[in-house]
Amino acid sequence: MMKPFGKRFVLFLFACFCLTASCATTKMTDVRRDENYRGTIRKVVVIGIFKEPDTRKIFEDEFAYILKARGVDATASHKVVSGAELADKDVVIGKIRKLGADAVLVTRVMDMETVKTYVPGQAYVMPVYYSTYGGYYSYSYSYSYEPGYTATEGYAYTETNLYGLGDEKLIWSGRAKTEFSATRYELIQVFVKTMIDGLSEAKLFR
Repeated sequence: MMKPFGKRFVLFLFACFCLTASCATTKMTDVRRDENYRGTIRKVVVIGIFKEPDTRKIFEDEFAYILKARGVDATASHKVVSGAELADKDVVIGKIRKLGADAVLVTRVMDMETVKTYVPGQAYVMPVYYSTYGGYYSYSYSYSYEPGYTATEGYAYTETNLYGLGDEKLIWSGRAKTEFSATRYELIQVFVKTMIDGLSEAKLFR
């Protein structure tokens, strides 16, 4: 049997591998700001345009949550606008204005580059710690097997635009490149942080 210390060490290495593998990255590729805009956004509605309704919900909720933590009154659009209504601009703007928002933040995926690769399973051989004197001469080993899986690699190219609701003009726009290197929620977390940092640097949010 493997000694407790040996088990802990293997688990530690596995944890380190998982942390490295789940490191998500989002990089801004282009940022534009209306230099004539002098206001500060106080109430905003967040819209995520995605094919999957659950992705839209997770994205908008996370964005609204972090904005609220920064002192901005933010609302996820799925709470007031259905997926079927998103295509109708007048309906969307009308519902957002009823909330008293002064801006709307819209994120959409412009393009994607994906490659799916099959990673074959691997067998691992580990020596067994000798529990008896006689076992020293037996050359015992334990075997473990990690099954194969299909990994998706690539990038998503997105555009996030902030519009004022008074004149519906573009206030800020940020384009980004996100690497598929983590779970969906981790990718959203990193993306949201990158966008909010960019908006804060532009002094649009506190």
